[in-house]
Amino acid sequence: MPVARWMHIEFPVRDYWVLPIWTAHNGARDRGRCADLPDETIELGLSVSTRLSMLPSLYRRVDKGTADVRAAVSKREAHHEWSATQDGFSFRIAETLLYEFLLDLDSLVFEVNSTCELMTDLFTQLYAHVGKPLPRTPAGLVIRDVLKAANQDPGWFLELDCHRNFFSHEGAPFFAVDLTNEKSGSLDLLIMKRNLRRFDDPTHFVRLSELALIVRGFEQSKAVIQEHLIDLFTTA
Repeated sequence: MPVARWMHIEFPVRDYWVLPIWTAHNGARDRGRCADLPDETIELGLSVSTRLSMLPSLYRRVDKGTADVRAAVSKREAHHEWSATQDGFSFRIAETLLYEFLLDLDSLVFEVNSTCELMTDLFTQLYAHVGKPLPRTPAGLVIRDVLKAANQDPGWFLELDCHRNFFSHEGAPFFAVDLTNEKSGSLDLLIMKRNLRRFDDPTHFVRLSELALIVRGFEQSKAVIQEHLIDLFTTA
């Protein structure tokens, strides 16, 4: 059945990361250094803007879920605690909280990685647009070199990709609660890659605090990549 009647929904732009890049492009175009952007690249820029605008809402959901989980486990009893020498009993959390939080954890890894992939595609297309084509494979390596030149550690880039591949294709984000530093006010979450009884092998789980460092690395990288792409056009 053909679409005969419809309505569009307004999506206000929350993240203006791409706009200064478009402005730099327009300046290069007006100087005769490049042509108009193709529709494909403009659409990709819109997708990047939309993804970037989605992330703050997801960050807030994960923060709230983390706080709610910590509040829930504060009601545990002594027999719920495990150690290297003693097994305990599993603690029950409200299923709505549990599975909504699992979904948000899974979405956090997927959405940040997806945004990185779209930004890498945009990076590649803009290089090609000014006559400096990059093969798709090393585009990520070029971005890492750009981050290193700005004294940023790009290690989060590979860790994010690794975690995303696992949780997308191999497993689900079950989690436990690390009580080790509870007396200092710190309760970390242990996101398991298998059904663990012990946490002596760090390759089998990732801490929520480690995911927070990945997110921080991504957020800090945005300004560096934006500046690099602006320079790409201003020096064309």
